[in-house]
Amino acid sequence: MWIGKLYSCKERKKMKTVRSYNKLVNEIINLTLPYRIEIMGYVTYFDKIYPLLALKHISKMTTKTIIITSGQHGDEYYAVNILLKWLRQPILFADFNFYIFPIINPFGYEKNRRTNGNRQDTNNDANFIKDSKVPELAILYESFPQTADLVLDIHGDTGKEQTYCYEHKAEHLPSIAEKALIENDIIIPYLKTKTIYKVSVNNGVITPPKYDIGIEGFMEKLGVSYTITLELPGKYDGQKRAEGGIAIINSLLKNFKELSK
Repeated sequence: MWIGKLYSCKERKKMKTVRSYNKLVNEIINLTLPYRIEIMGYVTYFDKIYPLLALKHISKMTTKTIIITSGQHGDEYYAVNILLKWLRQPILFADFNFYIFPIINPFGYEKNRRTNGNRQDTNNDANFIKDSKVPELAILYESFPQTADLVLDIHGDTGKEQTYCYEHKAEHLPSIAEKALIENDIIIPYLKTKTIYKVSVNNGVITPPKYDIGIEGFMEKLGVSYTITLELPGKYDGQKRAEGGIAIINSLLKNFKELSK
């Protein structure tokens, strides 16, 4: 795990607040949602306290559990906004248990930075373990369910004009990400190239090597059926991106539900 040096006083003074995390928290709390909102804990950077939120919907009708996370990289703020827009719609999949963690890196969100206030990347630099050296992950670990069937991590690729997914799944299961991207290509195009970042892509879906770090690695070790990272394009019309992002999330859940019958 890489931990960078703390920001100097000079760096702190130059750092600007780009968007308000407090406003975001109030927006979530004031939404009329069929989810129970909990404060998991707090992180403190530069003498400012940031509450970390969890939204939960527990159904007595199912044993299937879905985890949705977002906001790991602060410069991908629009991914958080799309998740909030998705939350505003009537709950379409009430027969699932949901654990939703809308923003894991509040400092990064506020300062428009990929890392937290300790220069740690909550997605790539840390093992998701109890007593993690990354404060956000240590708090998140205590609220995370110890079993799940689908994990969806919503990100943004700020340099791309098309969307794509990373998908890990059990070998005997079909891809639900490929179907979701194809179904919504008319709204938001998926990546048609054969490679991205020197790795192979098939209909917008990347099957990366086995995860050994972060939340995805932790959930894979627990035997989760699907672990999907959705990458939404930064260089795309904002309204269409939101519409397409919501449609893809719904398609992923619909495809998963069909397989669960």
